[in-house]
Amino acid sequence: MLKSYFKIAIRNLTKNPAYSLINVLGLAIGTACCIIMLLYVQDELSFDLFHSKSDRIYRLIETERGTDGTDNHLAFTVGPAGPAIVHNLPEFVKSVRLRSRYGIGRFTMVYAENRFIEGAAVITEPSFFEIFDFPMVAGNAETALNAPNSIVLTERAARRYFGSIDPVGKLLDTDRFGPLTVTGVVNNPPAHSHLDFDVLISFATLPAQSPNWQRFIDSWESSGFATYLLAERAIDLAAVQEKITQLARQHRDAASAPLQLSLQALRDVHFHSAHINTDFNANKGQPAYAAIFAVIALLVLLIACINYMNLSTARSMKRSREIGMRKVVGAAKKQLIAQFLSESVLLSGIALIIAIAIAQLVLPMFNALAGRELQLFASANPLFAIILLLLMLFVGIVAGSYPAFYLSRLNPAVVFKGDKQAGGGGAFFRRVLVVTQFALSIIMIVSTVVAYKQLNFIRTKNLGFDQQHLITIDINSGAARRSFEAMRAEMANLSGVQTVSVSSRVPGEWKNIMEVAAVPESAGENEARTLNFIGIDDRFLETFDIELLAGRNLSGLMGTDTSAILINEATARLFGWQEPLGKVLVMPEEDYRVQIVGIVKDFHFQSLHEQIAPLILGHWSNPIQSIDYFTCRFETASMPHILEALEAIHGRYDKVSPMEYNFIDDRLNDFYQRDIRVGKIFAIAATLTILIACLGLFGLAAFTAEQRTKEIGVRKVMGATVPNIVLLVSNDFIKLVVYATVIASPLAWLALNRWLENFAYRIAIGIDTFVIAGLVALLIAVLTVSSQAIKAALANPIDALRYE
Repeated sequence: MLKSYFKIAIRNLTKNPAYSLINVLGLAIGTACCIIMLLYVQDELSFDLFHSKSDRIYRLIETERGTDGTDNHLAFTVGPAGPAIVHNLPEFVKSVRLRSRYGIGRFTMVYAENRFIEGAAVITEPSFFEIFDFPMVAGNAETALNAPNSIVLTERAARRYFGSIDPVGKLLDTDRFGPLTVTGVVNNPPAHSHLDFDVLISFATLPAQSPNWQRFIDSWESSGFATYLLAERAIDLAAVQEKITQLARQHRDAASAPLQLSLQALRDVHFHSAHINTDFNANKGQPAYAAIFAVIALLVLLIACINYMNLSTARSMKRSREIGMRKVVGAAKKQLIAQFLSESVLLSGIALIIAIAIAQLVLPMFNALAGRELQLFASANPLFAIILLLLMLFVGIVAGSYPAFYLSRLNPAVVFKGDKQAGGGGAFFRRVLVVTQFALSIIMIVSTVVAYKQLNFIRTKNLGFDQQHLITIDINSGAARRSFEAMRAEMANLSGVQTVSVSSRVPGEWKNIMEVAAVPESAGENEARTLNFIGIDDRFLETFDIELLAGRNLSGLMGTDTSAILINEATARLFGWQEPLGKVLVMPEEDYRVQIVGIVKDFHFQSLHEQIAPLILGHWSNPIQSIDYFTCRFETASMPHILEALEAIHGRYDKVSPMEYNFIDDRLNDFYQRDIRVGKIFAIAATLTILIACLGLFGLAAFTAEQRTKEIGVRKVMGATVPNIVLLVSNDFIKLVVYATVIASPLAWLALNRWLENFAYRIAIGIDTFVIAGLVALLIAVLTVSSQAIKAALANPIDALRYE
């Protein structure tokens, strides 16, 4: 029986190739889009799950209670905590400590007189390879990190430093740790790993550098290590955390701030670390985005299924006699349903094959857009094949269900009477489907428009300084730091350079900004507040074009303004000051007393996802934070020769490190790469939903024109013109798009306001956005329907009326 169904299905598909092609393409495009989106969601949900012990790995989190009463959660903890927990708590069998680029900064690596800046180094213990699954491709994982001055390279780092040469056993000279011996090569960390690194340096290297390092490692007072723990088996998290809290209290000096330690499961690191600072997880996931892409996948697939339903019912007139004949010769309703579902599943199977081919072709472009390494057939995983088969059955049954039940209800007597209305039932349901399609499409269009407007707002918003034509140069050596005044003078004298400044941090900074506890001189310690602190010179405000609202700038004379500071408006608001000039702040933890000499206008130092934080700008000679950057404001036309001249100046003073530079506007744009990618994906998804919806609309327009053949013929005989007929046929569809706009607008408004909550500074969603989306959908609908309407209007009325 089933074989017979499929034979008939194949015959019907080949008999109507144009109809079959449109149906297959609609389903194929929708299925391909669904596959790619689900791959992205699966990749997001699988972060760090490639570790075989991922269900037993935990990250240690330290919580500092700020002087203003707020909690600061850090993924960097005190050095002894990990080993102490393993020693005292039987639930844990291993620990590993890591010190990342935040703790060691960039440094220079030299091999065969070739110099490289390394900014993705991690210092870690031998247990790293026992806890995490980063396979070695050369060397012994058990011994690679045992000895001091050992280094393990990733494959990409090995290619960068050594090319095709086997690196194991080679020496890499560094300006930070001296010579390091390559003891192994490890696979590159996958894209869905929160730990990202290029080199691993043995933990034993630190105390070998200086006894101070060993004291730092053993101190319960100083935080600086990411600590991961491996449990022997599943644990009661609440009970274990209480034990860890008691252990921390035993070791922290009673006079110090209490040490608060907690555990975070490795599986939660990607999606649940937005509140955690100073960690490896620079690309923190947002659960909302994963949910959005899952919804997009289902919506596009749903639109494709609706498209199939509309096209199938639009063709029902052509098959009404076949259905009537099969009923006359004894075919039961369930047999007819099985027949039509077989056709639908067969069509879905063909569409799936085409969809896989489309997904395979499109995936490299999607990976480039999304910054991922998705693969359609990453491994011979039978589960993936099962999912694809289930997807085929799901699409086939969902898409074919309504046409199957609708067509199986046709009355043979009405069919053989020649009534053109035999297939005319279900008009209301078909219109509901079209409204649903266009409502979903309008939501996608609105989302794309809002995402574009928000990202454009971010790019064009006044940040409180001029971000254009600024280049930063890293100060990576003591020689450059000691000679910064001479270097700054030479840079400022270059043709095309307008001004040069030095500072400890710059806007768009990837390094952590120093935080200090400060209290007004006349206030009690309970009024202390946590403020950001940046060291600057007297040219910083001019270089960045930051407005000085009151008071004076810092002095350029060395040492004269060591205890003078500028504050931003947010700091004045924090302390409730109307006249902050002359007030004194005390930083008890730093033993530093400063006086406010000027107030600058608030400016954005970091992402617009965050509010402007209270900020202190201290003189570069302050005892808290040294200078790390030159910043040059340049003329655009002079850029090529300026770079060459800057490299020459840098090379004369820093003979070890190559010049490392960035443009400020590029740094700032990096904050929004994820949002930009989401916006582009929304635009593509919106285009696909409209394309598929138009296929369905085309089918319904054809159906409507066929149903109204007699009416159109009568109207033409009575004198109706072609424009009159086109308006007659199009009018119903215009109403459907209007209904869809009304339904979609509040849903889109609610969803997009949730997304915009991620930004501290955001646009307001105006009614114009929904008008634009509705007009775009309306225009596309009219153009789609017009072809069928014009065809019906130009038909000979004699052919239409011969049924009478």
